[in-house]
Amino acid sequence: MNSGEDDRKGNFLTRSNLELLALLAVWVVVLSSIYSCGWWLRGKSNSFAVDEPAPRTFYARYGMNYKDEDMALWLKEQWSKRAFGVLLYEPEKAREVAEKLEHLGNGYYSNMLDSKLVYLLDVLPEEKRNNLLKVISLAGRRLLKSHPISISEEDIWSELEASHLDSSERNVAYQVLLGIFKMAMQLDTRSVKAYRDYLKEQFEPVEKRLKVGDVIVWRGEIVTPERAEILVMQGYLPEKFPWKYVVSLALMTILWGMWIRWYLRRRGMLFNFKNEVMVTTAMALGWVLLGVTTYLGGVGVGVLPLVIWLYLILEPSVAFHLVLGAGILGVLASPAYSLMDLILGFVTVSASTCGGYLFIPKVRTRDKLFVAICAIGVLVVLAVLIAMFGFSLQINWETVVIFVLWTVLSSVIGVVFLSLWEVLFGAMTPLKLVELTHPSHVLLKRLQLEAPGTYHHSLMVGTLAEVAAESLELNSLLVKAGAYFHDVGKLRRPHFFVENQRPGENVHDELAPSMSALVIISHVRDGLELAREYKLPLKIRDFIREHHGTTCLQYFYKKAKMAGDYVSVSQFCYPGPKPKSAETAIVMLADSVEAAVRAVWQEAGVAPDIEGIVCDVIETKIKESQLDETPLTLRDISVIKESFIKSLRHMYHSRKVTSLEPEDGKLEEGQNGK
Repeated sequence: MNSGEDDRKGNFLTRSNLELLALLAVWVVVLSSIYSCGWWLRGKSNSFAVDEPAPRTFYARYGMNYKDEDMALWLKEQWSKRAFGVLLYEPEKAREVAEKLEHLGNGYYSNMLDSKLVYLLDVLPEEKRNNLLKVISLAGRRLLKSHPISISEEDIWSELEASHLDSSERNVAYQVLLGIFKMAMQLDTRSVKAYRDYLKEQFEPVEKRLKVGDVIVWRGEIVTPERAEILVMQGYLPEKFPWKYVVSLALMTILWGMWIRWYLRRRGMLFNFKNEVMVTTAMALGWVLLGVTTYLGGVGVGVLPLVIWLYLILEPSVAFHLVLGAGILGVLASPAYSLMDLILGFVTVSASTCGGYLFIPKVRTRDKLFVAICAIGVLVVLAVLIAMFGFSLQINWETVVIFVLWTVLSSVIGVVFLSLWEVLFGAMTPLKLVELTHPSHVLLKRLQLEAPGTYHHSLMVGTLAEVAAESLELNSLLVKAGAYFHDVGKLRRPHFFVENQRPGENVHDELAPSMSALVIISHVRDGLELAREYKLPLKIRDFIREHHGTTCLQYFYKKAKMAGDYVSVSQFCYPGPKPKSAETAIVMLADSVEAAVRAVWQEAGVAPDIEGIVCDVIETKIKESQLDETPLTLRDISVIKESFIKSLRHMYHSRKVTSLEPEDGKLEEGQNGK
């Protein structure tokens, strides 16, 4: 690593980091603005304040189960009041209570009870009174035996409920026993409180079912904290602007942006600034569409245009991460305020992202794009219906129809705006590349008519490069398109190039070597001029500009030296630049290899040593440092070499041909069949 790289590594304020900070700032501003607009449009008229009267009647938007804390608290209080009191024995008086209970069983009571109780017993018939006293005596003795330390009023009632007494007799018996036990016991307030708390803990919480349309809070009713939680889950917002939520959204956006940068750096796929602006613009439009569709009833379906754009423009693995992350952030920033809206939004984004990964990378025509979009739409609708069924949500078919319509409309928007990225940012979608490589393209038709040899050479180079790119999992369509147009500059003077010359004719025999080199080298400049004239994309122009790198025309240079001319080698070298990408490097190698193999095959008339020629050409390019600025590794170069050898053997194979007519009893064999 050189010192300049060390300085950049130690300095945080590099161009790359500044671009990242600018992009993160744009993302945060866009998402925060979308959330603020949604809150102002929807939340302002649906807000509430805790412990304040409700400004309107709030209805349930989704069915849900919840625990009614207010009702549970009231029922607990009522349940705990069943504990009237807890009595503790005084040990020295316990025997006195037992004696009184025995006297009651024998019919003696007048000197032991309160005058009111004595009166109640006196008015009873003698037989009924004696029977009641025996029941009281037995119940009291059982209580003494089963509760040796303390006894509660609840225990007395429980004991009497097991007897055969009617309600009035049971009430008299309770009063008698309570009066007797109070003589030997004292009321313990601590025990009463502890027992009541125990009863409260035994009480199960009250769970209720809230149906769609049920009233949560009536207008003018105080909004309790418990009701406020339900309102928030239903999508109603507090009166105060949720700054904490916006800050959390901003932090999540920053963390996600840094993770995306790390992921791209690890994959060796960092975007240039123009591509970063393109992706940011696409995501911003996607976020706006997410907010609009969610506000109008299509929760999350606004992500579909973003799915179409990014999967057609970027590699599927990169598009997957960008769409999924951007879609989730878009749902969080959209007016999806209820818990169920968020869940359905996440389901929609996840289904769209997975559907895009499965269907869109295979698209090569607009018909197949339409089929892929339909498949993604069906997948999204099914996923949402399954989620609604799983969460026991009421499936309103009117809502489903609105959701489907927004799905269709979002897909149409995605297709309509697809050309925007091709025009403004030069994005190379598969559809655009297929159009470029079609033989009906104006420049390709000119090559067919005016430079047929160059056209055939370009097709051969395209085939070689496309297969090699597929072996490295690169954009093979882009490589093929670049190969088709890399020599388009030869249209200006096609007869100066050997593939367009008739056998035995060579215009360079009558030209000075320096003039021949000037004409040949100029086909790069001429190609760029034609590319601008016919508005070829910038990425295709890179193939024209870089397919020769800075290589030199050694044949004409040596010819000039042999003629005694005082020339510089720079006069015979292409101006460059060297290939910057793996794609342009593959086309450079395929161009040189195809030309070398074809030259040997035409000169010798037999199948050339393909492996030797391929190895020599690639080694020469490496020695001349033509691949130094590309991301190709030694393994990649080895894969390219094997791919070229395999493809060329299919193109230039030879076979033995047996004659159909016997001669002297033997069959003649032909060779070099083509």
